This record gives sequence, C-alpha cells and structure tokens, in this order.
Amino acid sequence: MRFTMKPDLPESGRMRRYYEGAVVPLVAFYQEGMDHHDGEDRRKVREWLNQEFNGEMVNIDGKMQGVGRSTKGREHLQPFLERVLDWLNENYNPPSEALDPEKYKNWRDTIFPDGGPTTYIDYLIETGILRTV
Repeated sequence: MRFTMKPDLPESGRMRRYYEGAVVPLVAFYQEGMDHHDGEDRRKVREWLNQEFNGEMVNIDGKMQGVGRSTKGREHLQPFLERVLDWLNENYNPPSEALDPEKYKNWRDTIFPDGGPTTYIDYLIETGILRTV
C-alpha cells in the first residue's frame, strides 16, 4: 500500500500568512458575537490565542498576570500554531478542508485575485465547506 506523508503546516512566512488569513478568521467565525470581517474582532482573537496558547504568568505589582509571548520565528510560531489547531479541532471540529494550507493557498493565489470572495472564510462558506448557522 502506498501512502504519502506531508507536513500539516506550511513553512515560516507562509505559516504566518496562513495563521493570519485562515486560522484567526476561522476562530472569529466560530465565536458567538464576533465577525470574521471585523479587524477589531480578529485582533481580539489574535491576542486571546497568543495569551492562551503562548502565554506566561508574570508578577506585576504583586498580582500574577498572563501575557502572551512572541510568536516570531518558526521555532515559536509552529508549536503555537499546532496548539491552536489542536484546540480548534477539539472544540469546533471544523471540516478538514477549512484548515488545509493548500486550499488556503489556492484561494489566496488564484481565486481571490480573480475577483473571488474577499476572505478565505467567505470562500469556504460560498463553496459549502463551512455553513452559517
């Protein structure tokens, strides 16, 4: 039997674009009361993910506070992204196509420039991969 092994995540710069263009908006899409089109909602999701999945506790004026660490560089971004994707799959179980980096790349490089949907999430909704409730 033949099989193919391939990494689940794209390489460094592409990984950042995938995170910002597919993962953060998908989390915002699943959050009640948030809009994946709204930059402020995506910013809140990004900060929460960073604090939740890449945070550390620091003592500020006698109180322990959680702060997000940097995800700059592949050695930090990849494990962070893996933790976020594990959480996303465990809690929302999105279709595998929604998290496929190749599908995101196809939308970004071929569909979006030709006048397709303006966001990856809109593309997934339009193609029936994601359903609005």
